[in-house]
Amino acid sequence: MSQSSSGLVTFVLGEREYATPLSAIREVVRLEGLADLPGMTAPLAGVLDLRGTALPVLDLRRGVTSESRGDVLVMEGASEENLVGVAVDRVRAVVGADELGQGGAAADELPSYVLEVLRGAQGPVFLVDLPQMVDAARKAVL
Repeated sequence: MSQSSSGLVTFVLGEREYATPLSAIREVVRLEGLADLPGMTAPLAGVLDLRGTALPVLDLRRGVTSESRGDVLVMEGASEENLVGVAVDRVRAVVGADELGQGGAAADELPSYVLEVLRGAQGPVFLVDLPQMVDAARKAVL
């Protein structure tokens, strides 16, 4: 597994488990207090107040509302103003890259944001490039 020597953040979306390099995530916050904005379009789910900064939250879950529960992965940006959150059902753990085994599935037949298919205790774990996954979600609604 060549993607991250510093660890992986594993998270759940629907019935699938995913992982992304820890280096792509600034922090994890609870999905609480999501504010709707007039004229919002998918994949924007709303805005969270992150210590006085408006954090746009993108919906990869297909149905995030102000009453939804879950976690938000705050992705690193070039600056504090560029942060974006990604709503997930839950963050499972931060694991070492060696804690997930090789899955054996052909990732080249999956969307380009899937870097590798790994094997976790519960089944396949899709190692993803989260920014690329978000871009794919944005393009899917255009």
